[in-house]
Amino acid sequence: MVWFHCPRPFHCEDKSGTTMSARRASDIWNQISSTARVCKDVAIENLFQVFNSECLKDGFKALDGAKARGIDNVSKKDYELNLDSNIENLLKELHNGSYAPSPKREVLIPKANGKTRPIAIACIEDKLVEKVTATALTCVYEPIFKKCSFGFRPNLSCHGAIKEAYAILDSKEKFNFVVETDFANFFNTVNHRLLMKFIQKKIANKKLLSLLHRHLRAKIQSSDGTLTTPEVGTPQGGIVSPILANVYLHYVIDEWFEKEYRGKGKMVRYADDCVFFFKTQTQANEFLQVLKSRLLKFKLSLNEEKSKVIEFSQDSYEVFDFLGFTFYRGRKRKSRGRLLCIKTSKSKLNKSFKEFTAWIKEMRSAMTTKELIDEVNLKLRGHYNYFGFWCNRHYLHRYYVEVLRNLFKWLNRRSQKRSLDYERFGKVIVKHLLQPPEIINLKQIGWSPYVRI
Repeated sequence: MVWFHCPRPFHCEDKSGTTMSARRASDIWNQISSTARVCKDVAIENLFQVFNSECLKDGFKALDGAKARGIDNVSKKDYELNLDSNIENLLKELHNGSYAPSPKREVLIPKANGKTRPIAIACIEDKLVEKVTATALTCVYEPIFKKCSFGFRPNLSCHGAIKEAYAILDSKEKFNFVVETDFANFFNTVNHRLLMKFIQKKIANKKLLSLLHRHLRAKIQSSDGTLTTPEVGTPQGGIVSPILANVYLHYVIDEWFEKEYRGKGKMVRYADDCVFFFKTQTQANEFLQVLKSRLLKFKLSLNEEKSKVIEFSQDSYEVFDFLGFTFYRGRKRKSRGRLLCIKTSKSKLNKSFKEFTAWIKEMRSAMTTKELIDEVNLKLRGHYNYFGFWCNRHYLHRYYVEVLRNLFKWLNRRSQKRSLDYERFGKVIVKHLLQPPEIINLKQIGWSPYVRI
């Protein structure tokens, strides 16, 4: 057990104008990270000292004021009007043990398969507490997380996971068999008792453990006003949920896989999206059965329809999806064999089409033409930034063409009179839109698909 000493805060300003309180908050996080790196195998005791005015104000600045409001309908700007007194009252409640999270508002988000994903939206004050808690947990657990984990971690991203999966498949070791997995409702089935047991391996402070338990058990208000207390799960939408999910899967999968399958296989995980790579079909089949049995011990399960073993050798025409991309073998290139490529998955592309269509139908009359063009450019840029790999250029063009088609259709329905023909549409709209990424000379950039456009 290790005691973390929180230095005394200061409130003066340095020559650059930066407040010492803001700098002191970063010093606290750095000190926790340093302690966690040195003491990887012991629990840290007095972490509750991170709940001070400096860390809370630092966390408040990091909150996104554009996010949806909780059941109290208080925005970030509203809370900021009396920030000092609000934080002072919050600190009293936290340290005397009377703080209790308000019920979260449940919102159902449509999924591509026709089902819905429940999102729990907390009040601004609860978001602030979760933000500080999540930062503390990240400082504690980041030194022990494995390299195969990319989800919701500092300086790591989906693109990092995509590149790692590509590098494994394109290596000379010939990992020709892929175990594609899909958890059945992971975030809503995490076992609270097991999760708290895992957390106690690194955190020994009773106040912080009690606070985490209260966050997990916070009531959820459905659309009809019914309040329910969750018995399992870390509801999506919560700031602390991603790090809790990472902690759970770190002990359930990452550590176990590294210990049992070192030298036999490799894995890449982004939150609950996992793919595993093996050299033989026998190893892959056996692993999938062992994985199912292990997950049952920790109250988790796989979607049987989407979890399978795929042969991904040079001679195979099988494909698999990971983080919105489809991995496949392209045409043969002289002595290089069939090129490993990625493209936007069909489900993700269709979802993007539907989302843009729904948006333009709703906003076509609510914005001026200039505002509409600016917003469409933001959407195009966001799509290009995520899916902009050279071997995916065909699907980038498809998305661009679909955007143009929907713009032409729904802008002509602003009124009963048709206002745009193709010539005027090209001059007024298309001229000011971002163009699709240019096709790059492949010989100049080599064969790596993660060369960005």
